[in-house]
Amino acid sequence: MSKLNVFYENKKVGTLYRDEELIYSFSYSDDRLEDKEAFQLSLAMPLRKESFGNKVTLSFFENLLPEGEARDALEKGHDFKGTYELLKNFGNDCAGAIIISPRESSPFQIGQEDNRTKVEMDEIFKAIEEKRSVAEVIANYDPGYLSIAGAQDKFVAIYENGEFYLPKNGRPTTHIVKVPIYRSGVKESVYNEYYCMKLAKLVGLNVPHCEVLDDKKHPLFIIERYDRKIGKHIKRIHQQDFCQAQGFVSEEKYEAKGGPTLKDNYNLIKSNVSIAKRAKALFDYLDWICFNLLIGNDDGHSKNISLLLNDGKIELAPFYDLICTAIYPKLKRNFSFVIGDRYDASRIGKKQFEMVDKDLGLKLGTMSGRAFQMTERLMDNKDDLAIQVKSEIPNAKIVKRIADLIGDRCRSLERQGI
Repeated sequence: MSKLNVFYENKKVGTLYRDEELIYSFSYSDDRLEDKEAFQLSLAMPLRKESFGNKVTLSFFENLLPEGEARDALEKGHDFKGTYELLKNFGNDCAGAIIISPRESSPFQIGQEDNRTKVEMDEIFKAIEEKRSVAEVIANYDPGYLSIAGAQDKFVAIYENGEFYLPKNGRPTTHIVKVPIYRSGVKESVYNEYYCMKLAKLVGLNVPHCEVLDDKKHPLFIIERYDRKIGKHIKRIHQQDFCQAQGFVSEEKYEAKGGPTLKDNYNLIKSNVSIAKRAKALFDYLDWICFNLLIGNDDGHSKNISLLLNDGKIELAPFYDLICTAIYPKLKRNFSFVIGDRYDASRIGKKQFEMVDKDLGLKLGTMSGRAFQMTERLMDNKDDLAIQVKSEIPNAKIVKRIADLIGDRCRSLERQGI
């Protein structure tokens, strides 16, 4: 039986086990169960003495890891494979508040000196040029850090005054850094995401602060971690994505692959977000659906939306990973959720939104109303923002094309009866 210890700051949360048959389980520690301030890892893993079985355990821990090519590169570069080995070697700074380590005591101790290792960006840029994973480059550092969950190549770091650092002694990072995607005909991904995130803020969605570093060899998209509280000391805030919260592993993140539905996620918010913030969170979620539909983000799956634990209360986390995928002809064309009875955005209209209203128990016309308001906000802001971003970043040629695509989608929705 192999095991890893799970910590929150310097307190032990529990133990992750893997047996000889490669079956996973997790148990909370007795001390954690007796701690009045303890939080559960996910809504699918409530505080209890009994251990959790393989799928529920993996739904939390495997969803902390990179996916696809980024994960393949990490495993190949370090000659090991699987969830257990990745967490064993790179569990010091995961999404949310926990630390995973083979050590018996937490790598993070309150009051430790803030030691750091500077990231040599020439190594990052060389990896980009050679089409190698930057996550694998960061993993080779001492201390090595894990790329945060998701399929896109990126790394976590402390970002200050234009420089990037990796903290030591289990201390948290503050930013996520995404590098350009050079595959499948994808171009200007950094500028694409920057434009879409800035547009989201303009139309009223809650998003973290982001910026583009464009004075180096390659552009970098830099976004503040919303699961960190930055002050004199950096503090981790616990989060769970909507797959973790509902017990789905990463390969089930799309509804079409058996993952959470639009209704499942709506009910998750309705049942768990604190009363004071619940109504707004539900409407924000519907607006997120409409925004993704209208900007052409067909990759807004259930791992790209999360719950945050703030001061002991659950709230909807800021939105992230907002990008126009429809601008790239080789990428998948279906929306991440069924809207009414359709995945094809070009065939979604008033009837489909009324089906959503009925399914969610909303007043007839609610979803159409949110969509109409979103089209108005997008049409009011998309072109001015495209001009602003192009002025700020002359290389961002794609933003005008995205703005035009959004205009076409807004007009198409109007023709569908919205």
